[in-house]
Amino acid sequence: MADRSSDVLAPPRPQSVGRYHRPGQTTLYMSPKLEWAMIAVSGYIREDGRPRVVVPLLVGEAHVLDQHDEEACRLLGIDRELSNAQWRPALDAGLEPPSWRNADVAREAGADGIIDRSRMIPGGWHVNLFRWNELGGPSVVVAGDPIAFRLSPDGAKWGL
Repeated sequence: MADRSSDVLAPPRPQSVGRYHRPGQTTLYMSPKLEWAMIAVSGYIREDGRPRVVVPLLVGEAHVLDQHDEEACRLLGIDRELSNAQWRPALDAGLEPPSWRNADVAREAGADGIIDRSRMIPGGWHVNLFRWNELGGPSVVVAGDPIAFRLSPDGAKWGL
């Protein structure tokens, strides 16, 4: 949210949930490219109309589970397709979002985060850190001013 850009590195609010975090858990959702970040939040903007910004970040060395790595996922018992399932409709139906199971396994294996294969961007991906700026975890710093953007009025829900 544009009004929270100064708190971009703060943990989510306790009641917050997302594709890779349950209430009370932390996850910092990031994309390696500006356009990918804009696409990733476009549907939320079209739903609630609240302005968003992209905040450039610099991430230090992190040990993340890459869901592109089929063998690593197989060895950990991760079903990569669970991360592609719709998480919000599951939550709305009172069910556990399937992607939470993959995040749980990655957390239990000691990963700092998980790489999410984009469902909307061919070849795209996102980095989701479970911990940052704490002892033993990766460092993340703000690396520039927030970048405001507007969506085209006639664009697809999840697009620019």
